Amino acid sequence: GLALSRKGLDWTAKLRAKTDYQRTDEVTSVERYLLEAEPQYQLSDRAFGYGLARWEKDKILGFNQRLNISGGLGYKLLNEKDLTLSLKGGPAWRQTEFVTGLVDKEITGLAGLDFGWQMTPMLKLTQIASTVVGGENSQTSAQTAINAKLSGAFSARVAYSAEIATNPPPGVKSVDTLTRLTLVYGF
Repeated sequence: GLALSRKGLDWTAKLRAKTDYQRTDEVTSVERYLLEAEPQYQLSDRAFGYGLARWEKDKILGFNQRLNISGGLGYKLLNEKDLTLSLKGGPAWRQTEFVTGLVDKEITGLAGLDFGWQMTPMLKLTQIASTVVGGENSQTSAQTAINAKLSGAFSARVAYSAEIATNPPPGVKSVDTLTRLTLVYGF
């Protein structure tokens, strides 16, 4: 995966791309792609406005592609050097193309959480979660990770991710989890 962030005086721009693919004995068990862009504008020391565009593909969860577009407000409940917690929410629009061929378009709502705790100079815990609530289906994505600084710009990360859908197509799992160990390079 790739995560980029650029912070200016009032604007922060975030870009994230992630690919997970696993194939064993001619069987694909994981095939997930994600591309996300999120600009944020600081309204005050703690309040911000955001825009979010997210494209996903996850046949295991039952969709060929899904597009979410959202905009709203957020607030930094905790904004300390070693401890941060922000919440955001707003209206959204979602289009999902299911593996069955059905295409669903609906107005939804998005709620998100971003937590970070620098436990020691070498160890950081993060939690990122979002829920998109729609009339037919709601989806929650969450990732909990621990980063341990190794040396210089390198760190190791252990992460647990969960994708939960409330009303998936028939034959599709409603919960998909992934645990990964990653070498991270920060610049």
